[in-house]
Amino acid sequence: MQAFLLICSLAVPPCQTYPTVAASDDWLTATRQLPLRKQIVALRQRLACDARVRGRTYGAQVCVSCLTAEGRRAHQAAQEKQRQAEAADPRPPGVVLFYLIDGKIVEPADTAQWQPLVTRQRVREVSFLESAKAESLSGTRAQDGMVIITTKKP
Repeated sequence: MQAFLLICSLAVPPCQTYPTVAASDDWLTATRQLPLRKQIVALRQRLACDARVRGRTYGAQVCVSCLTAEGRRAHQAAQEKQRQAEAADPRPPGVVLFYLIDGKIVEPADTAQWQPLVTRQRVREVSFLESAKAESLSGTRAQDGMVIITTKKP
């Protein structure tokens, strides 16, 4: 029984939070060097951990000086509501990667969507893009880094 518990505890390492983009970029660079099988294991772990982290929120850019007084009040109220929601969020803050699987955006919290696709049998190729390159390709949503997963067609 103890051997079983030891094996189970080794199979699922604790989640690591990446507090800075540089730390996340280091993870991307290191993971890119691994063989595909190990990349998939690391990627599944990172996806699961990213689901437990509060990443940046990206709101629409608003020209506040272009708003009426009523519009400014509404904008300020919306920003305050967002700040309160972030303050109440119990998840630790951290860097969350932008994920594409077969060209579709995948949120780490949508485990039912990505878990069956990110397996050794299904993944054909994985591309890891650090923050600067990812942002130049996909905009601000990918400014913290990006992973592009291509699966084998059934």
